[in-house]
Amino acid sequence: MPNIQFRCPRCNQPIEQPPDMLGQLIDCPACGEVIEVQKSIHLPPPPRPGPRPVPRLKLPKPPPHAPAPARLKEYKVLAPSDERFAGGVTPAKLEEALNAYAAKGWQVAAALHPRHPDEAEVSRDDWMLILGRTK
Repeated sequence: MPNIQFRCPRCNQPIEQPPDMLGQLIDCPACGEVIEVQKSIHLPPPPRPGPRPVPRLKLPKPPPHAPAPARLKEYKVLAPSDERFAGGVTPAKLEEALNAYAAKGWQVAAALHPRHPDEAEVSRDDWMLILGRTK
């Protein structure tokens, strides 16, 4: 004889018991309510899950700090021989020259003060500034 199938009247938990338990009191395994084993009833099948939602495509995200496209650079060398320093280099003339170049987008990229191997000291007039800007 098949097992008795019924539901707890309190929590609706499906329960299955052997036929010799008919009329006996048991504790519901889900809620603990004391219930009587009832005559077998046909339990409806569990509800079928609805249709699955269509998954959304996940496009790859660009890296948070993607490098900007490469742009061309140009450079200029500023030295004591520059025409702006005719008559000698002074701090005021150098400042004026740097500000004039900066107004055109130039920035100091490097400052060089080379020393010739055959000279013991660096010459005051032996320097170069490398200016750079993006085209």
